[in-house]
Amino acid sequence: MRPVTFAAVAAAPLLLLVACDQFMPAPAPAPDPAPPPPATTTVFGGLDLSQPFTVRGNEPFWAIAVTSATLDYNGVDRPQETAANPGPQVTTAVATYTVTTSLNNPLVIILTIDPACSDGMSETVYPLKATVVRPGETLTGCAGA
Repeated sequence: MRPVTFAAVAAAPLLLLVACDQFMPAPAPAPDPAPPPPATTTVFGGLDLSQPFTVRGNEPFWAIAVTSATLDYNGVDRPQETAANPGPQVTTAVATYTVTTSLNNPLVIILTIDPACSDGMSETVYPLKATVVRPGETLTGCAGA
C-alpha cells in the first residue's frame, strides 16, 4: 500500500471542482433593463393636453396658463391663484381638471371639443370650449395652444 501525502488529499477537492466546472453551463447574462414607458400624451380635440396651453375668456378678462406642473389663474382685479396640475380626467367628450388653488379655492376647468370656439373679441378660433367654475361664478371661454 502506498502512503498518501497530505498535499494529495488537500488537492483532491480542488481537482473535483475544476472538473465539475467544465460541465456546468455558464450563467446567463443579465437581461437588458426594460425601456422606460413612452411619454404619455393626451390629445383632445386636436390639442395635446400634455403640452402648455391657455384657457381664456373675457367679460371679465381671465386666463389660466396650463403647464405640465401647474395651473395658473389670473384675472383682471383678481388675485393670482396657482395649483399643481393633476392632469385631466378625459372621456371622449370632456376633459376636466379639478384642483384646489393656492388661496384654498376650488377650481374646475371643463373642456369640450368645439373647433369653432371664439373668444368673442377677436377672430381667433380655438379647438376647445372652456367652462371654469370658481367660488360664486362660472366663466366661459376657449382653450388652445
